[in-house]
Amino acid sequence: MDTQEEERIILRLKLRAEGGDVDAAKLLFSERSKRVRPIRFQECQTLEELKIEFENYMGMSDINRAESDHAAKAFDRLFKLISARDAANKQAALNLVKTSGLMLVPVMDPTAWEVAAESSQHMLKSLARA
Repeated sequence: MDTQEEERIILRLKLRAEGGDVDAAKLLFSERSKRVRPIRFQECQTLEELKIEFENYMGMSDINRAESDHAAKAFDRLFKLISARDAANKQAALNLVKTSGLMLVPVMDPTAWEVAAESSQHMLKSLARA
């Protein structure tokens, strides 16, 4: 069945329902409740954008139950994804800050470590006495 045939059937059902056919009205109502309009939540990059899109979608006057359920599930899924992504970015930034304070030790011959350690300790003691 192509879209033109589907539109003709829906038009006939509308005409019958307007004429008083209860069965046609029930069929039309159940068919409408199954259809879900596409949502554009996937385009959102922040939680604020997601909140605004969700409010706009749920605020439509002719939204049905299937659409609201679909939107709520999509919102929950994307909320978790964006929150996890933001938490990972925040943790990576904190890790970068923590590691940026480390002092880099130059690569040297292991036999020279003892000499370097002794000279370092001697410099620290002299600075502490001063």
